[in-house]
Amino acid sequence: MASSPAPLEGPGLTPFVYVGGYRPEILIFRLDRESGQLTPAGQADGGQEPSFLAWDPDKRFLFAVNEVPEGRVLSFAIDPATGGLQRVGETSSVGNGPGTIGVIPVGADGGLGEAVFRHDFGPSTMPHMIRTGPGNRQVFVPCKGGPYVAQFRFDPESGQLTPGSPDKVASAKDAGPRHLDFHPNGRFAYVINETDMTMSTYALDPQSGALTEIETVSTLPAAEKPAKGFSTADVHVHPSGAFLYGSNRGHDSLVIFRIDPASGRLTLVGHERRGIARPRNFHIDPAGGLILVANQDGASVSVFFVDRDGGTLEPAGPPTPAGEKPSFVGVVELPGR
Repeated sequence: MASSPAPLEGPGLTPFVYVGGYRPEILIFRLDRESGQLTPAGQADGGQEPSFLAWDPDKRFLFAVNEVPEGRVLSFAIDPATGGLQRVGETSSVGNGPGTIGVIPVGADGGLGEAVFRHDFGPSTMPHMIRTGPGNRQVFVPCKGGPYVAQFRFDPESGQLTPGSPDKVASAKDAGPRHLDFHPNGRFAYVINETDMTMSTYALDPQSGALTEIETVSTLPAAEKPAKGFSTADVHVHPSGAFLYGSNRGHDSLVIFRIDPASGRLTLVGHERRGIARPRNFHIDPAGGLILVANQDGASVSVFFVDRDGGTLEPAGPPTPAGEKPSFVGVVELPGR
């Protein structure tokens, strides 16, 4: 499923937080940006194991992947005043576990059609994420078992994907590329590698959409090596473009890098570990002042204030209970009431 697009902007918007995981409910919270406090605002039946969520560019619909053997995708209409969810569609994800990608049409009412495109990589390739690039004309798929990032051209009218040129960019043998995010300037991409716990920086060709590796650095403290049970998970660029964050499982931390705006290269700032327990997913508030972390082993969400000058984090308070094994947390700005 494509990751969540850029947020709405404008006055009078209320941030709502959605949490998915390995239980049927999608939890809904209101976010107070001044205090960092999360206040429960309801829940919705997310099907079976709604482990990853996304939403459309206009914030009218939310989508949930059901991580079950047959693979399902559910869609919900978002109540713009309350953040509540009403199910409006369901369809196959055209895959049984990691091995395939698909393109699913979304109707004007949020309903889901059958996939118009399906590509089978094979289970050993383990495609882990599908993400459209800047301009919505390219698609990138980090393939953990490849190991490589697959590159496609995307026709947004037909939903068809065709191989890019080249059709992939190779990763190190044991890297395990997992998730990807783009710099706001559209010139750089960052891939977090699950197996060897590294972060790769790529230059993005604006014409061809091809990636070229610039550097790869560790997500762990200097001289520390990955230990048993260690792996990375998620990656996000701060809206300012000044900082990059990644989640380390096992080490139970967020790694913080400063981004050089000219070269895209990374300089380690440090690691945040307070209140973090196996961070499967995290999200940066669109306003840029907060980071929310889904603690899969902590049954909670941790909220941090972001130092806009240094990129460092400060806990907003104790973690908020968020159900068993939360694997996704995301902030959606809505008109509220």
